[in-house]
Amino acid sequence: MSQKSLAIPFVLALLGTIVLSWSDPVSADNAPVVLTVQVSETADPIELTDADLMAMDQQSFVTSTLWTKQDHQFSGPSLHHVLVESGAEPTVPVKLIAANDYSATLEPEMIGEEYPIIANRIDGAPYSIREKGPLWVMFPFDKGPEYNTELHYGLSVWQLTDIVLEAPGTPSESGA
Repeated sequence: MSQKSLAIPFVLALLGTIVLSWSDPVSADNAPVVLTVQVSETADPIELTDADLMAMDQQSFVTSTLWTKQDHQFSGPSLHHVLVESGAEPTVPVKLIAANDYSATLEPEMIGEEYPIIANRIDGAPYSIREKGPLWVMFPFDKGPEYNTELHYGLSVWQLTDIVLEAPGTPSESGA
């Protein structure tokens, strides 16, 4: 082999290395934000990735819903846990906002340590916007009649993007 024929692959490899060094490395820091939590009007919003949600304590239950054809296992952190991890206690109404700007306000007494959850897995797998994801506020509807109410159905926000803690005295629009 001549020196000239060896030079071409060397130059191509060198160019490839240079181009790769200019690009951003793939890391968890570049993961897309799936949920923004605003704990107060003055605090910076907290941006959470799917990995952040997966690192939190997980809840899981099987339930039927009005929107699915069969029972599914829903899993993810409880809303209570997400709020606490974001530096907030659920003592004020919490506004849940979807990608299409639908919103519902959850009163603090409806936020238990286990339910509702911010489901980021259905049957153990992430799910897409077409499947009402990637986040869905979910209640264990089959656990008891107290969860089978119009209020709970209206609070089951799919394609959840934002959680806003409302200031005391802010009028809420429960279930709207």
